[in-house]
Amino acid sequence: MAVDMARSPSAKKCNHDNSDSDNIAQQVFKHLDKNPLLTAKTLCQLLGLSYLEHGHYVRNLRSRWRCHHENERGSKCSSHCVRGWVKVFDWVDRELACEIGWRRTRSRNRWLLWKERLGRLQWFETGRVNLFVRKPASWGKVKQLLCNAFSFTGLIFENRHMAEVLDNIHFKGAHDVWATSQRLPYMRIDKYAKSNGVIIKLGDRTHPHAVEVEFCYPDWAERNEELLSLFKPLFTTRNGASTEGLDARRNDKLTYVS
Repeated sequence: MAVDMARSPSAKKCNHDNSDSDNIAQQVFKHLDKNPLLTAKTLCQLLGLSYLEHGHYVRNLRSRWRCHHENERGSKCSSHCVRGWVKVFDWVDRELACEIGWRRTRSRNRWLLWKERLGRLQWFETGRVNLFVRKPASWGKVKQLLCNAFSFTGLIFENRHMAEVLDNIHFKGAHDVWATSQRLPYMRIDKYAKSNGVIIKLGDRTHPHAVEVEFCYPDWAERNEELLSLFKPLFTTRNGASTEGLDARRNDKLTYVS
């Protein structure tokens, strides 16, 4: 006698498992859309799942969401590493930082390193902090990285001081990947790298089906901006509220950049 597979218990169980898996996947993607920083363990807690039983599956869903984010979530572009910099206050204790998570390096200019799953920071003696955020990058992750390194460690303990740092983040560059439906021939266009800070790559080994755009704020533009900021006080007249520019010119307080 032929067995009706559509009504068999095994077929019903298989369909039930598939529907449950799809439901879990949709909920995981929904939570990751709101907060890309959620771990597999946290996702299991939010969904009321046992981490021992479903942890491996949720980790795979999280990896799938990150790798195919531009296709599954409706966006054709994903930002990889985002770079920038910010200045911190001179009174922030660098010696204390080395005792609570920051690491010394062998660099000649003695910059300190902060490294975690969100990215890494390079803290120089001048107060400049270079930041590098891992994919999928967002400005929320940029601010979270700075808060983890300075606020949560107690180096900057007042919210108004931390807010001042976060409000003065300077964007340096990023690496965007635009996915296509076919494999592209290899091509690298770096003609505009020095003038505009833009490099275009097609069919690269890392992304053979995508167009990669690497862009950054040129160093010469950053130097010019710093130089103009030094001359800005000179345009303040005595009719205004401040004569700082005239006093600075009289006392030769200006420092120049090369």
